[in-house]
Amino acid sequence: MRLLELEFENFKSFKGHVTVPLGPGFTCITGPNGSGKSNITDAILFILGSRSTKLLRARKLKQLIHGFQEGSKKKTGPKACKVSMVFDNTDRFLAIEKDQVTFTKGIRLRGNDTVTYYQLDGVKSSAGEFEALFSRAGLYATGYNIIQQGDVIQTSLMSGTERRRKIEDVAGITAYDNRLRSTRSARKSVEADLTLLNERAKEAKRTLKQLEREKEAAEKLEKIIEEIKENELLLKFRTVFDFEAEIGSRREVVETYSKELEKLEKEQTKRKIEIEKAEKQFQDVENNIAVSGGNKARELQEELDKTRVAHALAERNADSAKEELESLENERKVSDNDYKLSSKELKVLTSYLDKGNKKVKKLESVVSAKVTRLNELEGTVANDSEAVSSQRDKLEILRKDAGELEMQRHRLEGEKEQIELQLKSAKEQLTRSKQWLDSVVTDAKEADFQLKDLEVGKNSAAKNLDKIKEKHNTVLKTIESHQKKLSNLEISLRNESMKLASKEAAQRAREEFGGYAKGVKALLQCRDNGQLRGIIGTIAELGRVDEEYATALEVAAGARLQSIVTEDDGAAATAIEFLKRNNIGRVRFLPLNKVHSYKPSAHALMISNKESAIGFAQDLVKFDPRYKDVFGNVFGDTVIMESLGKARQYLGKGRMVTLEGELLEAGGALVGGSAPRTGIHFGTAEREDIDELANNVRALETEKLQLSSQVGELLEEAGKLATARQELESESAAFQTRVTDYDGRAEEVKKRLDDADDAVKIREGVIEALQGEILERTDLLVNLEKDIEKSSKAIGEATTNLQAVAGGKTSKVIADVQISLDESRKELATEQATLASLDAKIEAMKSEVGRLKGELELNQKEQKELQQKHKSETQTSKKLEKTLKSLRKEEQEKFKELKGLRDERDSLHDLLTNLKSELAAKQELRRSRKHAMDDLKVEIATREPKLIEAKARIPENTKTPQTVPSREKLETTKESLDRNRNRLGNVNMLSLEHYRQEADRFSEIKKHKKQLNEEVRRLDNLENKISDKKETKFMGVYNSIGESFKTSFKEITGGGEAWLVLENEKSPFEGGVTIKARMPRKKLYPVEALSGGEKSLVSMAFIFAIQGYDPSPFYLLDEPDQNLDGVNTEHIGRAIALQANVAQFLVVSLHHAALRESDNVIGVFMGDDGVSRLHQIRDVETFLSSLPVEAEVGA
Repeated sequence: MRLLELEFENFKSFKGHVTVPLGPGFTCITGPNGSGKSNITDAILFILGSRSTKLLRARKLKQLIHGFQEGSKKKTGPKACKVSMVFDNTDRFLAIEKDQVTFTKGIRLRGNDTVTYYQLDGVKSSAGEFEALFSRAGLYATGYNIIQQGDVIQTSLMSGTERRRKIEDVAGITAYDNRLRSTRSARKSVEADLTLLNERAKEAKRTLKQLEREKEAAEKLEKIIEEIKENELLLKFRTVFDFEAEIGSRREVVETYSKELEKLEKEQTKRKIEIEKAEKQFQDVENNIAVSGGNKARELQEELDKTRVAHALAERNADSAKEELESLENERKVSDNDYKLSSKELKVLTSYLDKGNKKVKKLESVVSAKVTRLNELEGTVANDSEAVSSQRDKLEILRKDAGELEMQRHRLEGEKEQIELQLKSAKEQLTRSKQWLDSVVTDAKEADFQLKDLEVGKNSAAKNLDKIKEKHNTVLKTIESHQKKLSNLEISLRNESMKLASKEAAQRAREEFGGYAKGVKALLQCRDNGQLRGIIGTIAELGRVDEEYATALEVAAGARLQSIVTEDDGAAATAIEFLKRNNIGRVRFLPLNKVHSYKPSAHALMISNKESAIGFAQDLVKFDPRYKDVFGNVFGDTVIMESLGKARQYLGKGRMVTLEGELLEAGGALVGGSAPRTGIHFGTAEREDIDELANNVRALETEKLQLSSQVGELLEEAGKLATARQELESESAAFQTRVTDYDGRAEEVKKRLDDADDAVKIREGVIEALQGEILERTDLLVNLEKDIEKSSKAIGEATTNLQAVAGGKTSKVIADVQISLDESRKELATEQATLASLDAKIEAMKSEVGRLKGELELNQKEQKELQQKHKSETQTSKKLEKTLKSLRKEEQEKFKELKGLRDERDSLHDLLTNLKSELAAKQELRRSRKHAMDDLKVEIATREPKLIEAKARIPENTKTPQTVPSREKLETTKESLDRNRNRLGNVNMLSLEHYRQEADRFSEIKKHKKQLNEEVRRLDNLENKISDKKETKFMGVYNSIGESFKTSFKEITGGGEAWLVLENEKSPFEGGVTIKARMPRKKLYPVEALSGGEKSLVSMAFIFAIQGYDPSPFYLLDEPDQNLDGVNTEHIGRAIALQANVAQFLVVSLHHAALRESDNVIGVFMGDDGVSRLHQIRDVETFLSSLPVEAEVGA
C-alpha cells in the first residue's frame, strides 16, 4: 500500500484545485517559513480523522476554507473545501477490492454552520467507515507514524509510563487491558451486586414480615374478587341463557302466530264472503224499499191522484174539444180567403222585381266601364307625379266610402218599407186577437166564480197535509243526520279500537317477552286475573321516563326494574307463598307500608351539584307520589351524569350512570360496553297513548249508544207520521177528485184567457217594436243622407284637387268622365232603391203568405187533433174508472209489502253490522298478530347478534354450568359481594402479589448471591490469566524494540549507544520504560540530560525501532531535523533514506542534507496574493546552488 497523491481544493492557503504527486520512498517537502508546507500535513491529519481543530492549527472548521475570515461580509469567496488521498491498493492492504482507492473529506458552509461530508471513490461514505478502514491499515491521526512540527523531541521527553504505553500500543495488548478492565469492572460490579443483594435480602425479610399482615386481607379480597368473577361469568351465562330463552320463546310464538294468521286468513275470507252476501241482500232490500216504499209508493200515490184528475178531465175535455172544433172551422174560412189574395199580390211583385234586376245589372256594367276608364286616366297622371298619385288614392278611398254609404241607404230604405208592411199586418192581427180575448174573458169570469167556492176546502186540506209532510220530512232528515253521525261514529270507533288493539297487542307482546322473570310474569298474570290481592305492579310499569334518560335510568335500576310493589307486606308474603307452591322462582317485593324513605349521602349531594350532573335518578322518573319511597329504594344515591369522561372525575365517590348507560360503582368499579338496555323498559309516552285511546273508545261507545237510542225513537215517530201522511194524502186526493171537474174547466178557461191575453200583448209588443224600428230606420236615413252629402262634397273637392294637380287636357278629360260616372251612379242608385223597396215588399208578402199558410195548416191539424181528442177522452174516461179501482187495491197490498221489507232490512242491517264488526276484529287481530310477529322477528334478529356477542364474552373452553341462578339472584349476589368488598375498605391487592414476589425475590437473591460468588472466583482466575498473557506479549515486543532501538541509534549517531530500561523488572506494568543514551565520544547520560538535537536523534531512533517491529504504510514527519546541527541533520537524512527502502516517508524539512537524501522534492512557495503553490524540484543540486551560500531553504 502506498500513498500516490494528495488533492486539495480551497484548503487553507491552497486556492482552487491542487494535486500533490507523491512518489515511493523518501519525499521531502521544502519551502520558506509560512509558505504553507505544514498545511499539507494538516490536510493529511484532516482526512485521517483528526477531531481537534487545534491539531489542524485552526480555531474552527470553517477556517480550513481558503480565504475565510470570521465576520467578513464578502460573499464571493469559496464556500467549501475538500481533501483527497489516493492510495495504491494492489496489495489489498486496505480491505477494499480495488487497486486504487480515493478517500475524500470536505466541508461546506451552510449559513453560520459547517457540514462535513465523506466520499469513498466518489460514493457517499461516513466517518465511521473511514475510521474502520484506516484503523485496519494502521493509520491514525495521532499514531506514532505521524510526527507534527515540534513533536519529535516530545518522544524523548515523554514519561516512562507514557513510553511503556506506547510500546503497549505497538504490542497490541490494549485488548488485554480492555479485557482486564472489563474483568475488573465486572468483578467490582459483581461485588457491588453482592453487597446490594445482602441489603436486599435484609430488606426482603423485613418486607415479608410487613406483608404478612396485609396478606390475609388481600387473600380475602382475592377470594371475593374470584367469586365476583365467577358471578360475572354466571351472569354472562345467564345473559346467554336469557337470550336463548327469549329467542326460543319468540320463535315459538312466531310459529304459533303464523298458524293463527293462516286460520285468521281463512276466517277473514269466510267473513268477507258472508259480508258480500249480506250486503247484496241488504242492497236488494234497500232497492226494493226504495222502489216500493219510496219511488214506487210515491208513483202509486201519484198515479192514483193523476187517475182521479185524468178521469174528471177526460169528461170535460170531450165537451171542450167539440166547442173548439166549431171555432176553428170559422177561423179556417177567414184565413183561407186572406191566403188567396196575398198569393196573387206576391206574383205581381215578383214580376216587377225581375225587371228591376235586369235594369240594375245593365247600369252596373255602365258604371264599371266608366270607373275603369277613370282609373286608367287617373293612373296615367299618377305615374307622372307622386302628388297626383297621392291625391288619386285619397279620391279612390272617398269614392269607395261613398259607394258604401249609398248601399247602406238603399238597404235602410228597403228595411223601413218592409217593417211598415209588417206593422200593417200586425195591426190587423191585433184587432182579431182583441175580439178573441173578449170572448175568452166572459168564459173565464164564469169559471172563476165556480172555483172560488172550491178553493177554501182545497186549501184547508192542503195545509193539513203540508204540516204533516213538513214534520215527516224533518223527522226523516233528523234520522238521516243521526244515521250519518252514527256511521261516522262507528268508523271512528272502529279506527280507534283498531289503534288501541294494535298498541295493546304490542304492549302485551313486550310485556310477555320483555325479559321479565318467570315468577314476575306469573304474579302479574295473577294480578290481572284477580287471583292475588295487593299487587300493584313492577317498578318498570309504575314509572314513566323521557326517552333521552331511558337507557341511563334502566341501567341505574338494573334488576330492580322487576321488583314488584305491593300494598303491604301481607300481600308480599302471600305472593311469596304462591311462588313457593308453584316453584317458579324468586321475586323482590317492595311493600308500601314497610319501605323507608331514602336520603342521599353527602358525597351524592356533592356530585349532583356538579355541572356535568343531570340529577338524581329518582328525580328524573315520573310516578305517583305514593311511590316516592319505593323509587328512592330502587335508585338510592345514583346520580345521572352527562358522559363517562366527566363522571370519571368522581369515580369511587358515589354511584353514577351516564346517559349512554355506563355504570360507575361507589366502590370504584366501572361497567360499560355496547347495548346496555335489556328487554325491560320504563313506560314512555306510548302507555299514555294507550290510556288516551281507551278513554276515546269508551266515550265513542257511550255516544254510539245514545245516538242508536235516539234513532230508534225517531224511526218509531217517522212510522206514525208516514201513516198519518198517507191518510191525509188519500183524503186530499178524494177531495181533489170532487173538485177536478170545476178545477179543470177553470184551468182550461184560464189557459185560453192567458193565451188570448198573451196574443194581444204579443201583437201590441210587435207593433210597438215595429214602430220603434221604423223610427230608428228614419233617423238612420237622415244621418246617412248627411253623410252622403258630406261624402259627395269631399269627392268634389278631391276631384277638383286632382284636376288642379294633373292640369292640362288630361284634367278636362278626367272631369268629363267623372261627371258622366256620377250621373250613371245616381241612376243606378235610384234603380237599386226601387229594387230594394220591391224586395222588401216581396219579403213581407212572402212572410204574410207563409203565416196564413201556417195558420191554415195549424188549423187543420188542430181540428184533426181535437177530433181525435174528443174520441180519445171519451174512451179514456171509461178506462180510468176501472184503473182507479185497481190502484186502490194495489195501494193496500203495497203498504203491507213495505212493512215486511223494512223489517227484513233492519234484520239484515244488524247482521251486517255484526259481521263487519267481527271482520274488523279479525283484521285488527291479524294486523296486531302480524305486527307483533314482525316485531318478534326483529327482536329475534336483534337478539341473535347479541347472543353471539354474549357467547363471545365467555372465555373459550369454559365449561357450561348445568344450572345458572336467576338474574335477580345473581344481581343480589353481586350486590352482596360488592358490599363485602367495600366493607374491606382500601386493601392493597398488590400486597399479596408483592408478598409472593418478595418471597420469590428473596429466593432469587440467595440463588443469585451464590452465582455471584462463583462469578467472582471465575473473574479472579480470568484476571490472572490475562495479566500473564499481557506481560508475556509486552516483554516480547519490549525486547524486540529495545534491540532495534540500539541498532537505529548507533546508525543515526555514527557509533553512539542507547538502550531501554524497565523501571520495575518484576512488574513491568507497575513502572515505566526509561532510555539510557551515550553519544559518540561522550559519557552516558539519561535522556533528559541530553541536548535538544540529541533528544531528537533519540526520538528518531525510537521511531525507527517501532517501524522495524510494526511497519506503517507511510510516515509523515513535519521538520524532524528542526533542532539539529548539520552533522546530525545528515545522520537523520541518511537514516530516513535507509528506512525509506521499506516504507514511504513524507518529510517536511528545510535542511540541505534532507533534500539531498530524498528521492523526491516538492517545493512550496507563497505568492504575493497569499496563495500557496507547489513546484516539483527535479534537480536538487541546481536548486541548492541557486540558494545563498551557507543558507538553508527557510533561512
